[in-house]
Amino acid sequence: MSRMLTNLKFWALTAALVWVVVVTAVIATNPELANGTG
Repeated sequence: MSRMLTNLKFWALTAALVWVVVVTAVIATNPELANGTG
């Protein structure tokens, strides 16, 4: 487990997945942002 915690690829992938989830949630809760009018 410690090897995974020090793996930069693992953290890069995790950060990317979290970012995608956050952006998707924001757009889902604020549809006006997707239209560029927010």
